[in-house]
Amino acid sequence: MGFNIIDRYIARTVLVFILVAAIALSFLSAIITFIDQTRHLGQGNVDFMFLLFYVALRTPSLTVMLFPIAVLIGCVVGLGILSKNSELVVMQSIGMSKTKIILSACKMIFPIAILVGVAGQTVVPEIKQYAESSYNFASSEGRLSRVGWGFWIREGNSFVYIRRTMSDNSIHEISRYDFDGTKLLKRSHAATGLYNNEHSNWDMFKVRSYIYDDKNITIEDKDIEHWDLYLTPERLEVFNLNNEELTVYELLDYIDYLETNNINSDRYRTVLYKKVLMPLSIIVMLLLGASTVFGSLRTVPMSARVLLGLLIGFLFYLTNEILPNFTYLVGLPPSIGVSLPLIFFTLISILVLNRKV
Repeated sequence: MGFNIIDRYIARTVLVFILVAAIALSFLSAIITFIDQTRHLGQGNVDFMFLLFYVALRTPSLTVMLFPIAVLIGCVVGLGILSKNSELVVMQSIGMSKTKIILSACKMIFPIAILVGVAGQTVVPEIKQYAESSYNFASSEGRLSRVGWGFWIREGNSFVYIRRTMSDNSIHEISRYDFDGTKLLKRSHAATGLYNNEHSNWDMFKVRSYIYDDKNITIEDKDIEHWDLYLTPERLEVFNLNNEELTVYELLDYIDYLETNNINSDRYRTVLYKKVLMPLSIIVMLLLGASTVFGSLRTVPMSARVLLGLLIGFLFYLTNEILPNFTYLVGLPPSIGVSLPLIFFTLISILVLNRKV
């Protein structure tokens, strides 16, 4: 499926407005985020330069989140200008159908949608995690130390490293080092930890410990072990990862953990499917925007068509964000909740595209 001159012209026109919309939306969101965070200036090590650093790290996730809206705006405006200048009419008069014109835009947009989708599933969540981790530690006034993506806690003569925390207040990939002065007495690694409210300590699961004496190293494996830590669920809240911030690989790992322990994983499967199907969501946005710009300007002015495209697109965006969360709450499979908005609004775009006016 190659590009001819008309394909390149249509795709370039739409792509320019998509990029302009993406840059404008990202810049506006970054400014709003910066203004919102200025209330924390002076808290711990949070200063003006750190906030600039924090917002810079947050910008990629904001761009990915808003990219479907940018595609909608860029498609509606780009094709709208072509329609207003009667260029779409000329293209149709030489034999190009509405579908072929839309496909001309899709040829260039689809690879970009794939790229944004892959970035939104892998690199961008890691950057956002790093941004949030950096912010939490900067505002902790030195009580905690960060290394890599996790964080350290000192417990008397013990040091505890936690790789990841979750929104359900569970902790994952935990290492503990017990010292007597400078001598290492014991090193322990746990796969998962859950807070025990009854005993005010942590239940650690799948624990392997290495106990050091003067001559030997003893290895102990336990299914569960109880640890007393300064960390509580209340103190943990500032470090929790929202499920939207997880990469696909982290989601798969956490879903496996939940299902292994007979815990419902539908909420996380919903997020996983939304991430995987994000490129299709972007294409549906393009279809919705493009479907409204065709037709005679004598019957419906271009401003009304642009407004209609934006309204339908925003309705899809809201439905795609809200409906999946409701479907798993009422017992429907996450796959249905995620796919329903895509199917329904694709049909809407086809109906609008084939209208008479």
